Amino acid sequence: MKNMKRFLLSASCALLLVGCKDASAKLPGSNETVMTVGNMTITKGELYNVLKANSGAGQVVSDAEKAVTSAEIEVTDEMKESAESTLSMYKSMYGDSFPSYLESMGMTEEEFKNDSLIPSLQADKLVEKYIDEHFDEICAAYDPVQATVLTFTAKEDADAALSALRDGSKDAATAASENNSTSTGTPEIVTTNTTTYDSSVHSVIRTSSPDDGWVLLPGMDGSSFYLVKVNSHTPADFKEDAIKSLSSIGAVTSNSTDYYYRKYGFHVYDIELYNALKESNPDMLVQSKAAPTPLPSAVPAVSPAASESPAASESPAASEAPAASATPSASPAQ
Repeated sequence: MKNMKRFLLSASCALLLVGCKDASAKLPGSNETVMTVGNMTITKGELYNVLKANSGAGQVVSDAEKAVTSAEIEVTDEMKESAESTLSMYKSMYGDSFPSYLESMGMTEEEFKNDSLIPSLQADKLVEKYIDEHFDEICAAYDPVQATVLTFTAKEDADAALSALRDGSKDAATAASENNSTSTGTPEIVTTNTTTYDSSVHSVIRTSSPDDGWVLLPGMDGSSFYLVKVNSHTPADFKEDAIKSLSSIGAVTSNSTDYYYRKYGFHVYDIELYNALKESNPDMLVQSKAAPTPLPSAVPAVSPAASESPAASESPAASEAPAASATPSASPAQ
């Protein structure tokens, strides 16, 4: 039963791009009996339909993500070590209930690590790869700046910290900890999407240079005081940190999904799965959206096989719902 479940759920993804009739994927050999209970016979098609209705969309997301990430991101030793560490943490945290959880999911520890933890790490790297490949464009959109910001609730604390910073007797971390700041005193990446600070802080960060040193300013809420020092306005100087910061922006993650799913010609033809994904993972349905602007500025050409599916630049009105007569031949990378 465990193997049959996995086969049928994986089939729900494979059938998306194999062809369908009346916008509903059909399972080959659907009349084959897979089990009997008393006088009741259950066929492969009946079991598939139940599993598709209950778990199909989630399995499609999992299988599609694995197909794309495995094509783009190599599994490294670092990822394997990280997955092993996470697995050990779960086992320690949940104790005896963790094996029971895995059993209920029909998974071994090794399968959980390879089919869940490692793909999650690959997905994170996929977003970072997208940012790296479109670094200048994304930086132009979000203007990342490396700066150090110390936050205080009392002006006398801010003044004391400023004095120590300007005479060089304390570094930012020490000045912060010894003067009741809520900040760590370490440099951070501030983008136009950062909501941690009010507009007055953003204004200083955008207009100051590293040569200006530390700037003291009151917060707009009337109860906060900030010390701000710009470290660099050149993202190439702090590229690794900038990529990690930018990868946390929802719109960037969404653009990454859009980019790679277009690249691999992802298209859903089963109406039930399409509607389920429209509710849970609309970013995946690139077929229902016009080509993105302004990011990415250029979508890479798809393979000849993938180009047989509807064009990525079709208008939403033309391609939003799966066509009943569609019989595509393209499939995502495996």
